[in-house]
This record gives sequence, structure tokens and C-alpha cells, in this order.
Amino acid sequence: MLKFPRIIAFICLLAMLVLSTACASPNPPSSATSEGGRVSLGDLTAPVTIVEFTDFQCPYCSRGAQTVKQLMGKYEGKIRLVVRHYPLPSHPAAMPAAIYFEAIALQSPEKAWKFYDEAFADQQKLTGGEEYLKKLSESLGVDMDRLAKDLGSERIKNRIATDKKEFEMSNFDGVPVFVINGTVLVGAQPMEVFSDVIESALK
Repeated sequence: MLKFPRIIAFICLLAMLVLSTACASPNPPSSATSEGGRVSLGDLTAPVTIVEFTDFQCPYCSRGAQTVKQLMGKYEGKIRLVVRHYPLPSHPAAMPAAIYFEAIALQSPEKAWKFYDEAFADQQKLTGGEEYLKKLSESLGVDMDRLAKDLGSERIKNRIATDKKEFEMSNFDGVPVFVINGTVLVGAQPMEVFSDVIESALK
């Protein structure tokens, strides 16, 4: 009986995050930004925000990420994407990848999104562990000295812990989960389902 109220409370928390980051930023719109350290892709003034809870090692999350990438092209200037994390215990490579993603974002949102694309493009390589993550980061031109410091950041650990806590408050069954202006989509849904929700939000 507590599930529905928890979902409502969770959506309210996400709405507060979306509104506060969009309104508080004094920077001009950008295709890849970092708002208070939280990676965002797309125009900051876009009327629709997709908050994505993901796991870098989950095949369904990879499919969902590809769908959202297509949506970013279809609705250019109208949607933006914010990534949050829920690395599953059954996916040991997911948490390290999430930490790398957030650490890279602290120095370059653009390179963080390239990491995101590469990690999802060939998830099998994530089983290479730290060695692969370092090689991928180097190939993206990341400042490795700074990265080494940021990987141990309490700020990043706390951010991911907050993502996990808020995800669990919602009682969602698994990832990926997409919250589109308050509407929740669970799983790697067809592009048409996303488009219907986005079109409704744009009206």
C-alpha cells in the first residue's frame, strides 16, 4: 500500500532537481554541461527533461540508451538528458563504470558522454575491469592525474548513493527507468512509447 505514495514522493524529488538545475544555471544552453557536477546532455532550456536511471552493464539499459540517443536527434533542442545510477549487485562492472563516468564529468561533460556511448556500445569490454576503464579514459583524452584523484571523491560516492536510495524509495523493479517530466517509463520501451510521452509533454 505504500508503493504509490513513495512513487509520488520520488517524482516530486526529481521534479525539484530538474527545476532547480535548469533555473539556477547562469550559463548559456549547451549540448553537454555539468550542473553542480551532475551531467546533462541537451539544451538547458529544453521544455522536456529525461532523467535516466541506468546500469552500464545491463543489456536493457544499453538498448534504452540507444533509443534515447535517437530521441535526442529527433527532438533536438526540445529534450535534455540527466543520467543517474542504479548499478545492480549482479553486475560487478556497473559501479566502477558509474564512478568513472561521474569522475570524468567533473573535468569534461563532453568526454563523460563519449565514455557513456563507448561503455554502452560494447558492454562486454567492461569485464576487463579497471584496466579497460583506464584505457578507455586515456583514449578519450581524459586528464588521468586528475581522474585518479576524482575517482576517490566522496562527492561522487555520495551522489551515487543518493541515486540508489531515491531509486529504492520508488520501489521500481529494475533498470532502466526513465522519468520524463514526471511520467515514468520502466524498461527498454520502443521509441514510439517515448515519443508519445514527449509529444504529450510538449503540448
